[in-house]
Amino acid sequence: MRGPTGEEWICRVCWKPNRAQDASCYKCRSPRGVTPEEAAEAAKDIEARRALPEPVPDWVLALPVAIFRSYGRVWVRGAIGLLGVLALELFAAVTDLDWYVLTVGFAAGLLVAGLLAAEVSEGMRNREVWSFVVGIALSVVAVIGSITSFSIFAPDLLSPNAIRWGSVVVFGGAGVAAVTGLALVLTRRDTSGADARIDAD
Repeated sequence: MRGPTGEEWICRVCWKPNRAQDASCYKCRSPRGVTPEEAAEAAKDIEARRALPEPVPDWVLALPVAIFRSYGRVWVRGAIGLLGVLALELFAAVTDLDWYVLTVGFAAGLLVAGLLAAEVSEGMRNREVWSFVVGIALSVVAVIGSITSFSIFAPDLLSPNAIRWGSVVVFGGAGVAAVTGLALVLTRRDTSGADARIDAD
């Protein structure tokens, strides 16, 4: 965890840094300036809420979480592999600068996508809506990127139709899992909200 910078303050409940103008923690919504006793009570409440049954069971989200966690690892390793390709290009004294730009660009894209996929998988575990939306976007980008990378780096390895369909099946399946998870989270959230309103009435 990074330390506070400038005028930032640290939440005493979840120990996350927050901006100076924030009156409450962005992560756990605890107010600024709580006493140690209040922080301990708030932490107990958070743990108690986490222990409650989730509106969407863990096994339902296990598939998209596992998929995007695996994607994150593969994409980060792919970025490292492309850095090896860059070293080979330098060793071979490739004179075409376009290849250097292309290799570095793909490596940076894979690294960013891999780190983002890891964050998405954690967000899905916590039933955060943004993670499913970003997961859908990542799936679309992955399909396009897979087709493009094959056409550039290995145009004769497989037929174009096989590349397209393979990319759609592999990465499109992750998009379908993210869409399904998003629909379940939103549906269960609406149902839970309706039940709470009925109980309040």
